[in-house]
Amino acid sequence: MSILWRSWLSVTAILGLVLAILSALMILQHNATLASLLKQRLGVIALSTSNAFRPIVNMGLPLGMLRNANDVLAHARNKDPNIRQIFVIEADGAIIYSSPRSQDAYIDKPLYQAMKLQDNGRWSAESDAALVSAVSIPRRDGTIAGWIVAIYDKEAFTKVCDALQMRITKAFLLAWLSFSGLAWCILRLQLAGAIRDFGSVKSLLAQFSSRLPDTPAPTLPKTEVHGLFGEEIKVLHQKLIQAEEQYYLRLNHSSNNQCDSTCAPSTALDATRHMVKQAPDSPAARAISRRVLPSLTIVLLCAVFAQGWYAFSQVRSSFEPEQAERVALIGSVASSNIQRAVSAGVPLQGLVGGERYFNELLQLFPEVSYLSVIESTRDDPVVEAGNHMQGSSGLWGVRLQNREFPILSGNTRIGHIEVEANPHYFAMQLRFLLLDIAVVLLIAILLAYQVLIVTLSFSMTGPFNRLGYLLDLQAAGDFSADLGTRARTELDQAAAFLSKRARVVAMQAPKTLQFAYLNDIRLPLFFCGMTDALSISFLPVYTRIVENPLSWIDTGIVLSLPLAGYLLANTIGAPCVRALISHLGFRNLLILATTLILLANLGLSQAASTIALIIFRTLSGFGYALATNACQDYVLHVAPKAMRAKSLGLFTSALFAGIFTGAAAGGIIADRTGAPAVFLVGALIALVAGAFVWTCIPNNPGNGAAKIPHVIDLVRPLKNIRFLLLVACIAVPSNIMIQAFIAFIVALQFDALGASAAEVARVVMLYFLSVMTTVSLSSRLFESRIKAGTLALTGLITAAVSLGITAIWPDYWGMVGAVVAVGIGQGLIRDPEVSIAIRLAERDELKAVGEAGILSSLRVLERGGSIIGLLAIAFLAGEYGYPFAIACISIWLIAGALVLLLAGHMRRISF
Repeated sequence: MSILWRSWLSVTAILGLVLAILSALMILQHNATLASLLKQRLGVIALSTSNAFRPIVNMGLPLGMLRNANDVLAHARNKDPNIRQIFVIEADGAIIYSSPRSQDAYIDKPLYQAMKLQDNGRWSAESDAALVSAVSIPRRDGTIAGWIVAIYDKEAFTKVCDALQMRITKAFLLAWLSFSGLAWCILRLQLAGAIRDFGSVKSLLAQFSSRLPDTPAPTLPKTEVHGLFGEEIKVLHQKLIQAEEQYYLRLNHSSNNQCDSTCAPSTALDATRHMVKQAPDSPAARAISRRVLPSLTIVLLCAVFAQGWYAFSQVRSSFEPEQAERVALIGSVASSNIQRAVSAGVPLQGLVGGERYFNELLQLFPEVSYLSVIESTRDDPVVEAGNHMQGSSGLWGVRLQNREFPILSGNTRIGHIEVEANPHYFAMQLRFLLLDIAVVLLIAILLAYQVLIVTLSFSMTGPFNRLGYLLDLQAAGDFSADLGTRARTELDQAAAFLSKRARVVAMQAPKTLQFAYLNDIRLPLFFCGMTDALSISFLPVYTRIVENPLSWIDTGIVLSLPLAGYLLANTIGAPCVRALISHLGFRNLLILATTLILLANLGLSQAASTIALIIFRTLSGFGYALATNACQDYVLHVAPKAMRAKSLGLFTSALFAGIFTGAAAGGIIADRTGAPAVFLVGALIALVAGAFVWTCIPNNPGNGAAKIPHVIDLVRPLKNIRFLLLVACIAVPSNIMIQAFIAFIVALQFDALGASAAEVARVVMLYFLSVMTTVSLSSRLFESRIKAGTLALTGLITAAVSLGITAIWPDYWGMVGAVVAVGIGQGLIRDPEVSIAIRLAERDELKAVGEAGILSSLRVLERGGSIIGLLAIAFLAGEYGYPFAIACISIWLIAGALVLLLAGHMRRISF
């Protein structure tokens, strides 16, 4: 498959995935919002119906004493033809009245359970066939005498949802095909030079493969001025000539010498394999990346905006009938109350308290922006509340809908009530959906970048590197290696004759070359990071919902146990990675890791208790530790020493991009479909990661040389006072800040503030964005100007101050500010912490431990300390509240900073 078609298929798959996710989010949000609005409208009907029963209960009489109860219920039911039934029930679920008459003595058990769980005098429920909303009938002392329960048939609701789904699905298919075609055109234009040059290379290889001895060598093909491989083709041509000369020289030498069976070419099938470490990129790959990625990003932007805007407009239009229904209902409620006062003899000019009543209605029903009573003999309103809204522009709001309700005195109209709808109410209901569109767009760009880089490496850089390496060997007369019999690309197929030549003239079976690239681990690492971060925005909240068999343990600690188990598994797994690599090899270990993550997510999707969550989250942590550390070791194994810093930057960027994407996607999915669906998505992503491991990473068997370090080796560096200060004052406090605040308290505090999982995810995204931005800027601005210890100290103080302020004002924006500031602080701490540890490994007292030993010790100790800190903070949060726990984290960070300052002042110990 050519580079054009492979790149186009990758882009098409990303487009389809992103547009499908966006369309599904729109449909799910529409259905959830419409169901909620219908239940709210049912609640209004139930509330207005309950007013007829309040005089009875206020006099201490039972609900059954209202003589015209059946007429009241019938009148309420007639307000919407889709209302199937209205009940009046007592607190024990016994049915007193119903319209139409019910044969049952009690309401259904699921409805009774929903009623028992209510805590504010209202409750609602939903089934496959009906929507239910209920409002209490309170006594004077605040106790509940009974309930008005309205049941709405979902047939009309389902028709609206199905029609919207069909329209959005058709638009999705049209957008996918259209923008996929546009992407093909762009790729065809921008890869034209590479395609022509690839054709020239294939033609050149074909000429050399069919060339007969003693015939002139094929001439150098003409390359376009704008071709990307002009210089490479010239070098390639010279290498082919030299390799062919060496081949015929070797062939002639073999034919002129007598050979016995020992010098004949071997046909053994178990030829040895040799891993070749290659540079991460080439100038041609970078040139194509710079040329293609901006255009494809614009295509993604246009596709997401086009589909998102169309779907948004369809969702908005779908709400217009509900807007009209709600305005009519609210107007009828206001009209009936005003009419009751007028019928009792109160003139319109004497409606004392009318303005207060209208203001209360506007607070209860924000979909109405203005209410007024206007007398027929004058134009000015007698009573009014609210503001006139500007007409809709047709882009953001819905069309302005005003209604008038007459006020009668006898049979004479003396005035009317004017109701103005808020044209922007439903758009405001969907404002978070617009943010979700932005998040999906960001996910699309990140995913497209990772996939395209790997696609270009697989289709272009990889084949050129393999061909060039083999030609270098053969041009030097070395025919001891080949590329194997598996041709992965068109260029590999064209170069297959070079491997055949090696098998012909080699004195024994040639070793098969396997090429390792940094980009091999890009997608597996991205997807592993994505899977791990899916639940960060809701896991503590979800732990609180499931059954808790550990009731004898403090509730706050129980909520932290899944995260503590994850950290424990991470702590245990990280030191084992190098030993496992030496026994299993990189690919087998990563297959094992992704399998563990897959099984853990499947288990989490079915978990119904805290114990199950703890077990499977621990298993997930072990798999994640194996995956990330194996990928990091792969980078160190493949990259030359001079390029390790840059190569680790690739590792960090791919991992953080995955975590960033996972945190964003997990909250959105949980908000729409629930936590179990998130874990099922995580299992699917883990499966995809495993597939990329199998496809991209060469199979190199281990040698069994490395061993798992002993615990004593991990704690021995603590004898050094500088390393002890690094661990106790920087590493452990900063890791507690991440685990106890970002991964634990943030979700719980935002949930207490009424935020959804998607909102929490967007806030957590800000943390990762702050970390990435700060790390990038600090390395450029401060690396050679400010000491590492000073940067780390600045990070500790920044995070501590922001957390201290948030502990005093723990509102929504205070928490957002703290998350951003903690991200900045962690960004200032992250690289200096590692830099300090590496410098300490070069000191005389720690040279025996070595750099790898110091870093392993640092990671294990900081994670072990963070587990203890997490459990302590969780206990304090459960006992004294989240602000107090945030204050304790701030104090912990300040204490670490103060100890460092004192050590520097009194003992002249600095970093």
